Amino acid sequence: MEKVKIVVDGKELEVEKGKTVLKAALENGINIPYFCYHPRLKIIGACRMCIAYNEKTGRLFTTCNTPVEDGMIISTKHPSVVVNQKYLLQALMTRHPLDCPICDKAGECDLQNYGAMFGPQQQIVPISALEKDRHYVDWESDFLEYYTNRCVVCYRCTRACSDVVGANALYVEERGFHANIAPTVKPFDTSSCEMCGLCVHVCPVGAIISKPFKYWTRSWLLQKDKTACNLCPVGCEIQVEYGIGDWKSEQKVYRTKPTDELNICSKAFLGYDAINYERLLKPIAYGKEVGIGEAVNFLSISIRDGFEKTAIILSNFLSNEVLDAIYRVSKASGCYVTSTLTLDMAEFLEGYGEYQEPSIENVKNASTYVLLGEDITSTSPVLSYYIKGNVYTLDNKRVRDKKLNPELITWEKLEDLKDYIAIVNTTGLENAKEWGKKLRGKKVLLLHYGSNSLGVYKRFKDHLSHLDSVLDAIEKGKVKNLIIFGEDILDYYNYLEIKNTLSKVEKLIVFSPFLDGLSSIAHIKIPMTLYGEADGTIDSLMKDNRLKSFLPWRFDEKTFYEYLVSDLPAQDKGIPVIKGWANGKNYTKPELHIYRSNWILKRSKNLEALYDKQVEIKV
Repeated sequence: MEKVKIVVDGKELEVEKGKTVLKAALENGINIPYFCYHPRLKIIGACRMCIAYNEKTGRLFTTCNTPVEDGMIISTKHPSVVVNQKYLLQALMTRHPLDCPICDKAGECDLQNYGAMFGPQQQIVPISALEKDRHYVDWESDFLEYYTNRCVVCYRCTRACSDVVGANALYVEERGFHANIAPTVKPFDTSSCEMCGLCVHVCPVGAIISKPFKYWTRSWLLQKDKTACNLCPVGCEIQVEYGIGDWKSEQKVYRTKPTDELNICSKAFLGYDAINYERLLKPIAYGKEVGIGEAVNFLSISIRDGFEKTAIILSNFLSNEVLDAIYRVSKASGCYVTSTLTLDMAEFLEGYGEYQEPSIENVKNASTYVLLGEDITSTSPVLSYYIKGNVYTLDNKRVRDKKLNPELITWEKLEDLKDYIAIVNTTGLENAKEWGKKLRGKKVLLLHYGSNSLGVYKRFKDHLSHLDSVLDAIEKGKVKNLIIFGEDILDYYNYLEIKNTLSKVEKLIVFSPFLDGLSSIAHIKIPMTLYGEADGTIDSLMKDNRLKSFLPWRFDEKTFYEYLVSDLPAQDKGIPVIKGWANGKNYTKPELHIYRSNWILKRSKNLEALYDKQVEIKV
């Protein structure tokens, strides 16, 4: 990579040729203020805040859209730079209300910070504070709120919505001081907006805020950390903010945000409140709270005493480390093991054969995509942000995927395409095995609604009994003890029907994050962790992102599984398998709506309210 030498504020830098002055300066610890620039967004040079002085030409220039040139001598502190930046801030302050005490952006607002850095501003237009109002735009949203007077018209929100997400739900109406950000459709909650929250995050001021977060707390009161999101197969790195908000609040998660990669969707942005919902945080056996040691003892006794009549139903939301522990337990005890994967993804792979998963870079760089199965955007929204080439589909049932402008194609014409990546959503895929055979030898990105479905399959693919057959064995009294992880089964089967089946087992042990659902009918219930509570890895599309445990109320998952593995005899009984379809229960295709695509998200009051509003409007 060719490099050039430049001097910024007397500091000599060696930077890559073609890189912008702003990026070169920021990477080398030189602070240049800006509003419209964001590392993930297209550069437009709209705010003019990032100006610097070129000592050689004697002119000011915007650093965000100026590439470095060898021998440049630049000053960011030249008197003309300071004067112009201060004048711009004064112009912005003319329209911006001084409502920092009630603004949710206070403490992390660029305008607030720059105002402090550049000193007090003067009124440069002879109008009073009461005359600052500009035309109010009501987005008619229950979840996002737009304050016209706070907006600095940096276009970050519109660019994030159009260029990153592809939703095109926002546009700029009018021009100059009359410019406002407006939704393409009202009510905004029923538009093409996916409620990813990127417009809230990238806004440098408090012009766009999240209503569920509004007035609850201040940014400086919250603790912050990063982890991988485990609500879908993508595995984006997100920031989680938690703590105690005001005097009447309990300790909880208050919001989630993306990193500068802007990889986040509604599942994390609004669905964070599921982490605060009726949590099971300590083991409970027969109605009594017990310690980790007692819970392990109950579980290991149940397994040892009835291993030939015990079955385990895995969850696609477990970490690889937990799955490894369950694998050792299963081999040591000789229990049956099953998963909802046997209803779709496992059948696809049986037809497809050996699977080599492509990297996120392979997906980004592809020029042609073929979509198969349910909506990709509803299952893995962030994946759709990276699909920028020619898109084809074999059906016209797309809902959110319409933003990708897919072209309907037949299987015969598909054979003529020379190079493409098939993105197959196997969740509830009908005739999955046959589709696997058809795509054998093709480049395939396999999706399933669970965050770690591939992790489950890789470890247990040769040991999975068919879920339908296990349920049939329960009905016939052949399986007496059942250990269920999560509630994946409720995404495929009717709750009342499954509850009736589960009532026939002698011991029902449920691992769950929640007190309701299957936990409510379990003899023994043991906590299962959510994001921010578990350490480990998942086989997601974003390979580098790891689960990190930091939330203070988390269950000590690591100790529990260490005790469980050590409490069972060191033997290898093997994992017996019941193969084939037993014609027991009839499962239904899971609902993959973007706002309620799994059993965890169905605990989110935010997402449920948004889902209900969309259904109500359509009706």
